[in-house]
Amino acid sequence: MRIAVIGLGDIATKAYLPLLTRMPNLELIFCTRNPEKLAAVASEYRIAETCRDYRELLKMNIDGVMIHTSSETHAAIATFFMEQHIPVFVDKPATLNFADYQKLHDLSEHKSVPLFVGFNRRYIPLWNTLVGRADLRTLTWHKHRLNLTGKAQDFIFDDMIHVIDSLNIHGNIDQQDIQSVCQKAGDEIAMINLSWEENGTLFNGQMNRQFGKTCESVSLVFENEAYQFNSFLKGEKFEDGITQTVELPDWTDTLETKGFKAMLEDWLSVVASGRMDEKAQQRNLSTHAFCEWLLGAC
Repeated sequence: MRIAVIGLGDIATKAYLPLLTRMPNLELIFCTRNPEKLAAVASEYRIAETCRDYRELLKMNIDGVMIHTSSETHAAIATFFMEQHIPVFVDKPATLNFADYQKLHDLSEHKSVPLFVGFNRRYIPLWNTLVGRADLRTLTWHKHRLNLTGKAQDFIFDDMIHVIDSLNIHGNIDQQDIQSVCQKAGDEIAMINLSWEENGTLFNGQMNRQFGKTCESVSLVFENEAYQFNSFLKGEKFEDGITQTVELPDWTDTLETKGFKAMLEDWLSVVASGRMDEKAQQRNLSTHAFCEWLLGAC
């Protein structure tokens, strides 16, 4: 399978290339406009095929593309390849507004070509099976940062979208049922808190960018059973008055604990089959729609 990687910035080099370059039966082609960066990264991973203009990739017999460029360029590049019936993986957010995402979604359906959005938190192995349990009563997801207030669009679409999508497990949030609080610092957003009830489950999400430290926590509550996670590697289970440690093996690769390995395996299976899961498509659409609604609410 031949996969083109477009954009070789931090997210590509830190989260994707260390895994992609170890996967069997995978041929990679690197593409970026920066010649020095292209030469250095291609040399590091011994990649022979490269280009500086993504349009040149059409001549290179690729099976799929992964877009790791700046968010504002995602829509144009994704559109270009889907028009050519080439499966697309794009970092979150796929677009910086819902109207552009709707166009990508519609194009994907019209052309019957996969549009895969990189939400790695859907695949975190430590609690992935817990989130999917039908008896889940409460899901709380907080993601905080230190002294990093921001403009509403960047705050919501570039960062809090992680929290929103992680809570959007059914891909069917009804904005009319949501209680939201938005705190500002001057003309920038400092904190957003969300809560709603859906299918018998209470959801709460928060991002506070004046929290005192950068951290992320997830809690899940069932009947007389609860879990608390403050990292992707280890957490605690509470049941019958007993506290138990829940953890992955200490040799587990960091990128696996953060869900990137399982996400890439899913993406490559989508390229091989040429089909996206309908629930995943709906969840992607719903998450971007919710971000747009929240942008208006703040």
